[in-house]
Amino acid sequence: MKVVVLGLGGWISSPWLGYPAIYVETDRRILLDAGEGTYAKLAQCGLPLPEVLILTHAHGDHILGAPTLLLMARQRGTRIKVVAAASVMSSLVKILEAVNMPHLRQYMEPVEVPPGGEAREGDTRIALAAARHSVEAVHVRVEHGGRCVAYSGDTAPSDELVELARGCDLLIHEVSGNPGQEEPAHAVGHSTTSDAVEIARRAGVKALLPVHYYLNTPLVPPGAYVYLPYPCASVEL
Repeated sequence: MKVVVLGLGGWISSPWLGYPAIYVETDRRILLDAGEGTYAKLAQCGLPLPEVLILTHAHGDHILGAPTLLLMARQRGTRIKVVAAASVMSSLVKILEAVNMPHLRQYMEPVEVPPGGEAREGDTRIALAAARHSVEAVHVRVEHGGRCVAYSGDTAPSDELVELARGCDLLIHEVSGNPGQEEPAHAVGHSTTSDAVEIARRAGVKALLPVHYYLNTPLVPPGAYVYLPYPCASVEL
């Protein structure tokens, strides 16, 4: 299993960080979220289009790159499976209509999976759990070949994520604030670096990959083995 960081910022981050998008290679090419500019990041990192796109929720920094991916799928004569909750799938359809590209729906294969549900793609298992965000959102677990990666999406600290990520090789967790900023972060469904380290500890994961930085430089307290992300950074599991 290989994980490649395409975008590691949040909606109001420094632009060079990009918007949330994590590429996971198993026996399938999987993309976790698709913020603005995701296709450009794929090209810059030398990666092909994903076969499967998993959308954690419908906020723009996680979904607005999807129309371009579908447009490129049309250009290449292929389709992309889109795995998401029903509300997120509905939002994607509305986005395609808003940009006058409703015909791109024929290049997506929707796979509606509710929080708590799962799907299989080849030999890869995908499981979702409810996140604690300001809109309906999910955490994601991807398993293949005895390896596992968990992705928080956007969330306040979540017991559901602890259980979903338990024993994984890597936890990719959003860090929208630094230690001491827990109250304002939690109020809008986000986490701090301290929260991410604590979730990693409780879940017993081998390593933490912090993402979704805002404008402040992240300060990660001790307590977890941490990979420092940057655009096109890869982690072999």
